[in-house]
Amino acid sequence: MDEQNIFRKCIACNTLKSRDRLIKITINKAKEIQVMPDSKFQGRSVYICKNSECVQKALKKNRIYRILRVNPDKFPEEKIRAVLEN
Repeated sequence: MDEQNIFRKCIACNTLKSRDRLIKITINKAKEIQVMPDSKFQGRSVYICKNSECVQKALKKNRIYRILRVNPDKFPEEKIRAVLEN
């Protein structure tokens, strides 16, 4: 299957989009958080639309933290915001 035809759901707005239109956040077994990792980085992942509204909603409602099972104090929000600026 072509990688661009794979769809994922945004955790903020619950819409299905292709993976290239979403921000991927993954945490591995060593509790390392990666924003936009390559496909070889495996672990628990969430996807968020590449717009500030969805990012704000996911952060405000603590959806990212709950799904990834991570403490909000340890979460690198600035990395997500940097992806939006690019």
